[in-house]
Amino acid sequence: MTPRSLTIGIVVSGLGLAVLGCSLVGRAVDSATGGAASTLQAVQSELEGMLATLPAEMGDLPVLPPPPTGAPDGLPIVGSGGTITGSLSYPSEGIPPLHVVAFDLLSTEPAASVDTVAGQSTYSLSVPDGIYYVVAYTLDGQHAGGYTAAVECGLSVDCTDHALIPVPAAGGLAADGIDPGDWYAPEGTFPPAP
Repeated sequence: MTPRSLTIGIVVSGLGLAVLGCSLVGRAVDSATGGAASTLQAVQSELEGMLATLPAEMGDLPVLPPPPTGAPDGLPIVGSGGTITGSLSYPSEGIPPLHVVAFDLLSTEPAASVDTVAGQSTYSLSVPDGIYYVVAYTLDGQHAGGYTAAVECGLSVDCTDHALIPVPAAGGLAADGIDPGDWYAPEGTFPPAP
């Protein structure tokens, strides 16, 4: 598929969905308000007119410039990955050495990991663009602490939701404050230690 055919496909799909959406919303508003959807009908007519005037041939489309290979200072590039950082804890005196893992949300496979030393209270993971679950394990793999809804709730006795929270990381940006501190989840809640 050429960039031109992709462009026309995106334009046609977007306009077609907009026309359909206006039509459906207009009918719903008409039904609910007894005919006050004239503005939506005007928008729908305008979109239908735009759709009718799309170029008939692929050669009529403007040539798009290639995607940028770099970014101006301070702006992220999509596809450059991201960083996940946070604080570490352990439910006893001192923090043992831990194995912190970012699991890909879709494949459930480990995407990145880091081993810490005894007493280390922070971690940082460089990951490809994606969405991740973060879990810390003791080095023997017997205990696990995750970044869960209970962490966000404050880890009090009233915080009973131990579901892992998805962490997006992309565009060279950092996801901060991702603390895998829920060491109280029932056994089997988190993926086994890799």
